[in-house]
Amino acid sequence: MQRATQTIFLLLVITCGVLSADDSVRFSKGFGGSHGTKFSDQASVVAGQTIGSIAIRAGGQGVGVSLKVTRPTVDTLNHGGSGGKAKILKLAKGEYIKSMEAHWAEKKGRTRIFFLSLGTKPDNTVSGGTHAKSKITVTAPKGFQLGGFFGQGGVGIDKSHISSKSPAKESSAGSEATKSAASADTPARRKRTDTSAPSAETSTAGSTEGSGSGGGGGGGGGSAVTVSSTIGPASTAGSALVESIAGSGPVESTGGSLAGTETPGMTVKDSIQLSEAFGGPHGRDFSDKNYVNSGQTVSQISIYAGKRFDGVSLDISAPKTLTFTHGGTGGDRKVLKLEKGEYITSMEVHWGKQGGNTRLFYVNFLTSAGNSLAGGSMTDEKSTVTAPEGFQLAGFFGKSGKEIDMLGAIWASIKLVTPAPTPVPAATTVEDSPGTTAPEDIAGSLSEVSTKANKRPVQLSDSFGGPHGEQFSDQLACTSGMTITSVTIRGDERLDGLTVQVSAPKEMVFTHGGDGGKENTLTLEPGEYITTMEVHWGQKRGKTRIFYVSLGTSKGNTVSGGSQTKEKGSVTAPKGYQLVGFFGRYGGEMDLIGAVWSSIAAVNETSSTVTVSADEDIALGELFGGPHGNAFSDINDLKFGQTMSSVTLRSNKRVDSVTLQVTAPLEQTMTHGGRGGTEKTITLAADEFITSMEVHWDKKDRQTRVFYLNLTTTAGQSISGGTKTANSGTATAPEGFVLGGFYGRASDEVYQIGAIWTRKTAKNLELTDPSGVGNGTYGTTIRNWVGPTISKSSDTACYRKSMDFDSNNICPLGYSKDDDECEARCPMSYPVVCGLECIPPNDNCVMAVLNKIVSVVVVALNAATLNVFGSILATYKITKRTVLCVRSLVEVIKSLIYYIRYRQASAPKGAPAELLTAAYQADVVLFDLPIAICTCLDIPIPKNARFSQRVLMVVEFIVKQTITNGDEIISTGANVMSLLTGNEMSDNSTTVAELDDLVAQNTSCGWQLKRLTDRVTRAVLKYRKVSSEVNDVRVKVYKSSIVLNDIPIVTNNCMGELLANKTLTAAYETRDLIRKTFGVIVDQLIETGKTDNGTEVADDDYLLKVSNMGLIVLSAIDPTGIAFMASQFVQPICGPTAYVGEIDDGTLFDALGLMTMDEAFKGSYGSYTHAGDGVVRLIFESVDTKDVTVVVYSGGDEYAKIDIGAGDVTTWSATFPELEDKTMYLDRWRSGFLGLPGKGGGSLLMWIPRSSEGGHITMHVRINAS
Repeated sequence: MQRATQTIFLLLVITCGVLSADDSVRFSKGFGGSHGTKFSDQASVVAGQTIGSIAIRAGGQGVGVSLKVTRPTVDTLNHGGSGGKAKILKLAKGEYIKSMEAHWAEKKGRTRIFFLSLGTKPDNTVSGGTHAKSKITVTAPKGFQLGGFFGQGGVGIDKSHISSKSPAKESSAGSEATKSAASADTPARRKRTDTSAPSAETSTAGSTEGSGSGGGGGGGGGSAVTVSSTIGPASTAGSALVESIAGSGPVESTGGSLAGTETPGMTVKDSIQLSEAFGGPHGRDFSDKNYVNSGQTVSQISIYAGKRFDGVSLDISAPKTLTFTHGGTGGDRKVLKLEKGEYITSMEVHWGKQGGNTRLFYVNFLTSAGNSLAGGSMTDEKSTVTAPEGFQLAGFFGKSGKEIDMLGAIWASIKLVTPAPTPVPAATTVEDSPGTTAPEDIAGSLSEVSTKANKRPVQLSDSFGGPHGEQFSDQLACTSGMTITSVTIRGDERLDGLTVQVSAPKEMVFTHGGDGGKENTLTLEPGEYITTMEVHWGQKRGKTRIFYVSLGTSKGNTVSGGSQTKEKGSVTAPKGYQLVGFFGRYGGEMDLIGAVWSSIAAVNETSSTVTVSADEDIALGELFGGPHGNAFSDINDLKFGQTMSSVTLRSNKRVDSVTLQVTAPLEQTMTHGGRGGTEKTITLAADEFITSMEVHWDKKDRQTRVFYLNLTTTAGQSISGGTKTANSGTATAPEGFVLGGFYGRASDEVYQIGAIWTRKTAKNLELTDPSGVGNGTYGTTIRNWVGPTISKSSDTACYRKSMDFDSNNICPLGYSKDDDECEARCPMSYPVVCGLECIPPNDNCVMAVLNKIVSVVVVALNAATLNVFGSILATYKITKRTVLCVRSLVEVIKSLIYYIRYRQASAPKGAPAELLTAAYQADVVLFDLPIAICTCLDIPIPKNARFSQRVLMVVEFIVKQTITNGDEIISTGANVMSLLTGNEMSDNSTTVAELDDLVAQNTSCGWQLKRLTDRVTRAVLKYRKVSSEVNDVRVKVYKSSIVLNDIPIVTNNCMGELLANKTLTAAYETRDLIRKTFGVIVDQLIETGKTDNGTEVADDDYLLKVSNMGLIVLSAIDPTGIAFMASQFVQPICGPTAYVGEIDDGTLFDALGLMTMDEAFKGSYGSYTHAGDGVVRLIFESVDTKDVTVVVYSGGDEYAKIDIGAGDVTTWSATFPELEDKTMYLDRWRSGFLGLPGKGGGSLLMWIPRSSEGGHITMHVRINAS
């Protein structure tokens, strides 16, 4: 008697076209239990066969099935129980079995199939058995039919192709399994050594304990995908990247894995294959399949293992930087770095029982070069899978908790496989898209700074919502040239979830959020693209939720879900781009959402990796010694290419101190340790470097200390001190690197030391490099960096400034919603939120006063901005008119000369008449020059800048003189006097000597600020013409180009002048102070749009008022005077950090103001690039002896918690749109007395900027004991 059905699988065959013999059979997912004897019809199934009938028997022994084949040979495939009455379906000519529904449950301790239903095309069915709770339906891909079975206990279903010929182009897949987590992927053909079947219990309990054994603590479990174009950790609880897990078909290998040539005609779909999965059904599902592509470079694999296999991490270095991390961090960490041309080609897995659940106990990875990486304990139950020829290990799928419960390999073609070229319809522009218009900056014409366009194939939009829920992102899985077939929105009162179906270049499904709400699906036509997204949000139980989303296409179709609110925003795809996925945060609902845009046309993405100096030019050597003393690091003091003149050691029995003396580019001394011992010094030649370090350590008074140190140079010199011990190690510089400094721990002696190696040929990015975002604007151009002074606090606390919402309940940029008003986000100098206050970094809010009397806040706020312009006007009245006249006129002419030279450079054949025509169309002639002349003539600036004929005659004269004589007309005081007197713009008290002094100063900072204020004035007036509400005007002005870009660039270029006579620190401080003053001025310009009774000021009065209130007086004084004046007006009231602008490439210390306090994060470093993938990537590198939790704050709000095991390396990523224009503040929780967790020990602070080119941050966050 045959056994009852216990496990059932499908094999499919193609109905038309031609495929290779290997491609003619596909396997379905398996259903049921792991009991009984394995069987398979695969050997009997051939391409082109005809199924005559199908019979299902159902009785006491379970379900049985019989399949009769009529051609090319007659055969009967019979499996399962023989009891019960058979139900038979005879198939007509051209009729095929296309689907199967299966139900299963436990009986007498064994899982069995209780019900089967098979459906044909056209729509006939046969079924038998009794329904059960566990069920699923699978459907054959397009062009395939049911051809047989495989499984255990007597029943299984295989899939085969009807035709045996291979098509030139593979048919696209048809409908998938109805269960959301099912997708019929083809198991890879592989060599298999199987001594025991993998366990398949139905329990869902995951591994919750680490495997113990060895050093290191058990970190948090789960899976994460972190990349230079996505965020992690990626959870499957509410965010699924749908694909198949498991698939244990009995398929034999076709060979090993070799770096051979690419398979001719291989499709993108075929370039990714899955192995069999081993282990048990516990833990949470994970899969890297959507993120894996052919042609990737695997650079490193790491495992955590003790008694069992705890975790695995795979690093991809190209074309994108990715890290796949799954499981926990218990046991010991082992790392295998792959050489160029080396690939992982096989995986051996052992499993067994632990606490009643199946766990993986052992893993061993082998490479094409014969190297291996193994860990854990071997068991009797084991299996090995080998990559198909020309494939490599590129990712994993399975289940995990704090250990790995189930694991399968994802193989990818070593060589890049690209989709077949297909014609791409012309991109629909924003203007041509029905119902879609890009938001307009109505004052954009006043901006003189043009930001660079982001040309990366995958980009991120702005995001909307709040900092709640878990992070997710589809960015890593997205490429150019994708085909979106449908999008589904689930929502009711609020937005519950989203699903995007991708059909090309490979099939994927992105699903995020919960499964509640009503489903609304939009199926896209060929050549139709999603180009807009509108989002509404609001508060629910004190947390910001997404209430409504509407997506619009290039053909005017829309799909939406949820309920609308007053708070809303929208984004539009850049020209030639479409929406292909999402990023944000979710729980049971959607909390934050942004769009992932990708190029509609397929573009070359092979070089999309963002390389930063922190990874390319700096290498930290191994640490030797113990965790005592105080943490130190030279990382932020050293410079690339520095000249090290000498090395000094102080030692006796142990090493007391080490000192490096640097003479260029700046003189500095880097010393660590105490003053004991005897001093030894060696002098280094001009081209001599330290490339080797030998260290010995041992215990003294129960503390580990460095007993001996020996440094060796490229010239063969060495310096050593102390006494050798049995514990020793040697660090050698990587090829092309030399010693740049040290890091470690020290106090009166050296307790721990490691080398900081720097690339010998690396170049420093200098502040004075004229290649930044401000390059090309008028004035001295330097890099726009945050610098080291913006985070300095001058008081113990400051009050948070508050604003009202606009008419749509939206807060201005830099403010966040707090009940019924907008509160300023705490600035860099006071980054920690403490009730109504902001306090400096590392301060404890508990020790601060949480609630101040409201009247005190109001009084302080008024004092901060009271009568600013009155004070400026008082200074203006005592300033000589001619001095103002000369400074304004000279700078306008300089601008005009700059513009004309630009026109000549871009159109060198231009005649004077053509230059004159062009000049009359320039803003400098239309606006700046007439205002300067009004100042000289002592006449008011007229309403709407309609200048008199007298003014215009002078303008014409000066323009003609400038084109004819160039800067000769302002080269001397006499020439300037001639210009003034010839136009009746001078008084008799002015002398040529005074004008010579003014011309010789050659400073334009003050005039540029005054000119900028004129433009801000015009911008505010433009916004006031379309809105009478001050709060509406404020929201628009804060987001205008002139505020976001021009103010930062002009104030930064002022700093270029300051560097001539100020120290770097003083120059940064002055620039920051000028920016704060601009903040006060911009706010008051906005506020003057209303009188005391709330009525508008007439346009002519308004223009006259604000022109007098502007920075006109600053045009006559030098930057030192500007700083002094500004210091009188700016008080310690917490407005947000503003007017920082877009930041240029640099180290995090220089570019983003990275600052660490105390020891916890000492030695952290990294780099920022303005052009990038929009990812903030933090690599936590622990040298602590305890597990810690790092809390990430964004703009004062808690954003994420990351668990880092002792000695572990953990990666966390987020996107720029989530974090931009806000502070990032890291705090650490570490167990203390009696094991209780506590804060303190240090903090880290830096600015996250906005970037029109995407931006990228890589930061190595050091976790020190403290």
